[in-house]
Amino acid sequence: MKKILSLFALIFILILMTACNQNPTEPNDPTPSDPTEVINLREVNPTNDVYYQIFVRSFADSNGDGIGDLNGITDNLDYLEELGITALWLLPINPSPSYHGYSVTDYYDIESDYGTMADFENLIEKAAAKDIKIVIDLVINHTSDQHPWYLSAFASSSSPYRDYYIWQGNNAFESFVGGMKDLNFRNPAVIEEVKNIMDFYLDKGVHGFRVDAAKHLLEGINAPFENTLLLLDLNLHIKEKYPNSFIVSEVFEYNYLAYADYYIGSDSVFNFSAASNIWDKVGNGNNRHLFVSNLKRGYDAFRYIDPDFVDSPFIGNHDLDRIASMGGFSTFNTKEKITLAARILLTLPGSPFIYYGDELGMKGYRYEGTNIAGYGVVYDEYRRQPFLWGNSLIETTWLPSDGSNNSTQNLAAQRADQNSLFNVYKDIIEVRRNNPALMYGNDFSAYKGNNSSIQGYVRHYQYETINQAVLVIHNLSSDPITVSLEYQELLYGSLNMAGYGTLIVTIDPAKIGDYR
Repeated sequence: MKKILSLFALIFILILMTACNQNPTEPNDPTPSDPTEVINLREVNPTNDVYYQIFVRSFADSNGDGIGDLNGITDNLDYLEELGITALWLLPINPSPSYHGYSVTDYYDIESDYGTMADFENLIEKAAAKDIKIVIDLVINHTSDQHPWYLSAFASSSSPYRDYYIWQGNNAFESFVGGMKDLNFRNPAVIEEVKNIMDFYLDKGVHGFRVDAAKHLLEGINAPFENTLLLLDLNLHIKEKYPNSFIVSEVFEYNYLAYADYYIGSDSVFNFSAASNIWDKVGNGNNRHLFVSNLKRGYDAFRYIDPDFVDSPFIGNHDLDRIASMGGFSTFNTKEKITLAARILLTLPGSPFIYYGDELGMKGYRYEGTNIAGYGVVYDEYRRQPFLWGNSLIETTWLPSDGSNNSTQNLAAQRADQNSLFNVYKDIIEVRRNNPALMYGNDFSAYKGNNSSIQGYVRHYQYETINQAVLVIHNLSSDPITVSLEYQELLYGSLNMAGYGTLIVTIDPAKIGDYR
């Protein structure tokens, strides 16, 4: 029964989205393939981007108060453009009593530390002028216990907001501790509130939303399917007026089967399985021969639900220790492994998400209630510490250094070093954006020469007269390896691959079968 309902819902949304996508309205850059081509592939693929995730408090300070703000992002859009970013995901920007912002008190206003609604509108406008989209965190699983809805509901059982929450006696249910009270999505009024919030920001020019804690919206034995239908309802609503709008859901699970069905209601889902595969096979070197086959199993599961799935791969985010501070990445061959992880991320299908500072190799990890002089008790703060600009005029100072990045080169230094991690990110993003098979295709097959050291994959994209195939090969070992193969154009690297090196070439699309 579940498969029948899933198939029906999927067919319905695909028919609607196909019709909507005939009239794309958002500005996009053309991707050249042949001098005679005029096909704008960004319009054809409006949900494929290169994302940069920003914790606003830590990114850039525009007014000298030591706290990152929206104007700090606006002032540094040139940097994001230089890096090659096409879209931003902003962590929560609404008023909140918490430093991280995940306990919202007003969905229709901006955290005063970050600026004003006018500042946000200006950021959207200036980013759009550079063809950079804005996606914001939609924190709807819960509100702050200081939100007016909750204060009213707690004060009286006859409050019109009483059923906005889930009550257990006199206490409202919390999926997460810290004064974050779960909303009741079995109440249609709550769903309408969320639709109004989404409309409010889409009308301002926001491209879409990252749905926080998507698997917790509805709890119970049928939660995965109920949550994906809830997301489908929200997605259909925003697609009516904004056909190219975007929902990416956070389903914090490392087994891809736990979130494959979420592709019914979401445009994309964060791929925790791929991230853990990279951490394990590249960082720790475990069972390296399984790397690409593991990735392919996940993609095949997503493709079964939605043949046109757009994945959201990542190697770091605000809820995790920085990749530079993880296991094997922090012990030996550190730079080489982190660099390889970046090249893998940026050659996988979908819309890769780069966590701010990862392009510099920033470190950071969780503390368990440690008292830091000059700040106080910390937990996740150092996973989200200030960006290293190398410019005291814009660097944020809200969080004192714990020394973890004393040896990390800042942006100013890495710009000047052609072999820096920053320049690797910049170069690979350029390769990705210039090649449709990397930027837009979700076709993914294993290279036939894979072994315990060499792990490669073929990426293919075809649309009308555009037809490109790319072979990506990674050396997951520390030993140099020479590969022999026929190819059309060398895009990156060398056939004489260094330890932890990467080779990217175009191949004849008519001969893909010879490589897989």
